[in-house]
Amino acid sequence: MGSTRLTAVATLAATALAVTGCGSSSKPLTRAELTAKANAICKTVTAKLASSKGIKTQQDIARVAPELASFEQTALDGLGKLVPPAELANDWKQFVAGAQTLAENTAKLGEYAKANNLKAAKSLITSSEQVQQQMVATARRDGIADCEKVA
Repeated sequence: MGSTRLTAVATLAATALAVTGCGSSSKPLTRAELTAKANAICKTVTAKLASSKGIKTQQDIARVAPELASFEQTALDGLGKLVPPAELANDWKQFVAGAQTLAENTAKLGEYAKANNLKAAKSLITSSEQVQQQMVATARRDGIADCEKVA
């Protein structure tokens, strides 16, 4: 697997991890509260990613992807508990859906790497990059600067 693909894998993982949630809210958060929580989470994700920079081979991807996917799914459970303000509800829904897609794709990427299915992996990375671009645009628009940096 080439270095461009490995970079895409790392970026994919970063984006998916970037949207991890913490806590839950039963009433809508304010824009500032949602932004603060998301930015705090993304700073944590940046630190987590620094420890996973050793992904260099297809075998590394096969080994690390399932763990990352599990982490991402757990984080998404928390993310789903956050209630955005009404003006961000649509963006937040799309952002969470994108994060879910990336988490699922991370798991698939590990399976493809393990099976040596590089063609499927390349297609999946391309698809994930499109989702990632949409998420970055949403983060930028909604002022979630640290999530934009991770993505």
